[in-house]
Amino acid sequence: MAPLSDRRFAVCPAEGVVINLAYEFRRYEHDYFEKEYKNQYGKSYTADRQSILERNHKRFQHIAHLVSHRSHPQVLEIGSAAGYFLKIMQDHGFSVHGWEISAAMAKYANARGLKTTQQDFLKGARQHQARKRKPFDIVAMFYVLEHLPEQAEVWQHLSALVKAGGYLLLALPSAAGPMFRFHRSEWYASHPTDHKIDYSPDSLSTTAKRFGFVSVATFSEGIHPHRFPLGRFAPMARLYRKVLEAAPLADTIYAVLRREG
Repeated sequence: MAPLSDRRFAVCPAEGVVINLAYEFRRYEHDYFEKEYKNQYGKSYTADRQSILERNHKRFQHIAHLVSHRSHPQVLEIGSAAGYFLKIMQDHGFSVHGWEISAAMAKYANARGLKTTQQDFLKGARQHQARKRKPFDIVAMFYVLEHLPEQAEVWQHLSALVKAGGYLLLALPSAAGPMFRFHRSEWYASHPTDHKIDYSPDSLSTTAKRFGFVSVATFSEGIHPHRFPLGRFAPMARLYRKVLEAAPLADTIYAVLRREG
């Protein structure tokens, strides 16, 4: 490990991922969606419904040319929360299932006809493997991977959960974004203590390859031109916006990975 200027963090030279050495485990119950989410994004999870729906529609649009309910019918979302992404997939004819650690969110999704099991990822993955259940055509995991400390085991399970020719969809913070590059002290100060790891597009692709995935495409998820140098000036903001829409250089990214085999 190569320590950074803030010794709570280090870079793994082999893969380029940033490790939070001061990681603190936490449980994600209803207070996370109503309080912690609001602290990070300015409004509660349920109040942010419209922007979450728009983001999930865009995620689907990015893969619509790759999959259909006929070619890749079975979808699992890990950390499915209220089931907004599952609802979109279900409306397009896919058979959906969610794993959600929050009992409140799982109850909310089930009440809306979205089959959701209340359990954490590792428990669900271990049971799935022990019972020799079939893998899924599509597995989605949005802003979950960075919370999990057992990264090697997580990737092993993801490899087993996605069938050959299937897709793994990930949304996660990026260590190649403007906050890490240009506002490092602010990145240190605002980094959530329950985020264990930060990937860049390159380190994510390198890690995924070790576990049988090939990168299909990676997109900027959050478009914030003002975080770049001179990005508050309108001409530069327009330029940065075009760059971010064409390349995964934002603070958060959406990656589409295909399972080889």
